[in-house]
Amino acid sequence: MEPKKVLVIGSAGKIFSDAVTVDIDPEHHPDVVHDLNVTPWPFPDNSFQEIVAHHVVEHLQDFASAMKEMYRICSKDGCVYIEVPHHTAWFAKDPAHKMFFGYFSFDGFIAGKTGWVTGRKFRCLKREITFHKFYRALFLHRLFNRWPLTY
Repeated sequence: MEPKKVLVIGSAGKIFSDAVTVDIDPEHHPDVVHDLNVTPWPFPDNSFQEIVAHHVVEHLQDFASAMKEMYRICSKDGCVYIEVPHHTAWFAKDPAHKMFFGYFSFDGFIAGKTGWVTGRKFRCLKREITFHKFYRALFLHRLFNRWPLTY
């Protein structure tokens, strides 16, 4: 059997038959139990074609180390998908969240953008602020994604 090429970090108990899952909580039954605050992560370099981090990185103590680990374990032609709550969202202020994110929060990790992050950087394929469907009906997402400083 061919090794799985997708990694889902912070699986929160969801089952992914086509992916390797990693979570800190063994009760979520991940494939790998690991605290993502501890580096290096238990995966070899370039081992995944895709990494999915859906509402996970805001819970980590060291966001920069997590980004470096994702860069390290993702293949050179792979894709990393990260979704975080915008700092204005009602659930962004959850006590379990260690960081708050805005439209430009990842700029330091993107090639061609200036910032304090050094070393290897990602190529940004897409970024957007998403909204609840009620607000999407008002087309606010188009306005705020076109001019993110207005939000």
